Amino acid sequence: MWKVVALKMGELTVAKGSITYGRDYGQSMVIPIWAAAITGGEYNILVDTGVHDVDWVTKNVSPCRRVDDEEMVAALKAGTGWAPEDVDIVINTHLHYDHVGNNSLFTNAKFIVQEREWQAAHNPIPSQKDIYVLDLLDAIDYFSWNFVNGEEEIVPGVKVFLTPGHSDGHQSVLVKTEQGNLCISGDVSNLLENIRENIPAGILTSTKEIFESMDKVRSKADYIFPGHEPSIQKFQSGNFPAIVDHAK
Repeated sequence: MWKVVALKMGELTVAKGSITYGRDYGQSMVIPIWAAAITGGEYNILVDTGVHDVDWVTKNVSPCRRVDDEEMVAALKAGTGWAPEDVDIVINTHLHYDHVGNNSLFTNAKFIVQEREWQAAHNPIPSQKDIYVLDLLDAIDYFSWNFVNGEEEIVPGVKVFLTPGHSDGHQSVLVKTEQGNLCISGDVSNLLENIRENIPAGILTSTKEIFESMDKVRSKADYIFPGHEPSIQKFQSGNFPAIVDHAK
């Protein structure tokens, strides 16, 4: 059975309203940048790879910081025992700068992305132009990219499915674990409150699509690992939050 391990790739300070559409104006929030290692099977799989340069992010996007065990190589070693060359598959939920920053470290991996997202990265809408960094994509041999369309099983027990709205070709990852079906959501649900309270992200290509995508996540998974959720702990494995808040 697969196990998912949370790898923290640093922190961003953001306007909370940028991740909770129509709410929380004037509030700032520190959010983690998460990658996820999928372990326990025949393949070593990584979902997203964090940021490439905290100084670049601070200068061009928003304040960013990370400590030593949040550097990709150190985090991967501490969380899984892997070195970058041990990773077989990298799944990018989407191609924004904070999800592909360390892709080039994984020289033996094949990379899984929606074809629709690849096209969007190379012809983004104006509001997303600055959060795609094509140099990070071009650092990967083109023939290492594997383009999928819609829902596809990557290996038994791990599948991707299209969840657009935050970006045009965003995908989420569904993993069979001992806990149950876990969705590594990427930014279709930045925070747990997005999925529980049906609040979309503020960074959008389509408000309509992100509502549909959150419904799709709810239909497929009982548990979720949101892309920037602060309640997740560094190197956490298992006990990810339920999509429905049963305490209410």
